[in-house]
Amino acid sequence: MDDVADCLLSVAWNIFPLMGKPRASPGDRSEEIRSFLVDICHDAGLRAREWAAAHGAGTAADRHLFLRLAEVGADANLFLGMVSGTLVVDHERVRRRWTEIEALVREAHELAGLIKGRPSPRPPLVGDQSFSSVRS
Repeated sequence: MDDVADCLLSVAWNIFPLMGKPRASPGDRSEEIRSFLVDICHDAGLRAREWAAAHGAGTAADRHLFLRLAEVGADANLFLGMVSGTLVVDHERVRRRWTEIEALVREAHELAGLIKGRPSPRPPLVGDQSFSSVRS
């Protein structure tokens, strides 16, 4: 599970480096999505690390939700790059990509909720505001 934590933290870093970058501007959906993905992948990575410290490597079933979130985050970021980096705009292709991106964002919300709902090896911190920056 510690490797899963490293994977999620790496995905978060590769999407939107945590140091020195401003948060999303209002109305910038791409950056809003990237900020959301960074937040949930980073949080899930820390949760996976805590889980590994308490329980060890875990089973494939233990790692599944975390790895799927890493995959969803990486895929969404790839598609965001595809819609913003086209030289010749094909509006239908861009529309299809945005449909795929929004489906991935919905899945990421669901996965984040499932991961957050998993039993934690430590009691929650008073006033824990994990996922407080999630935007719908």
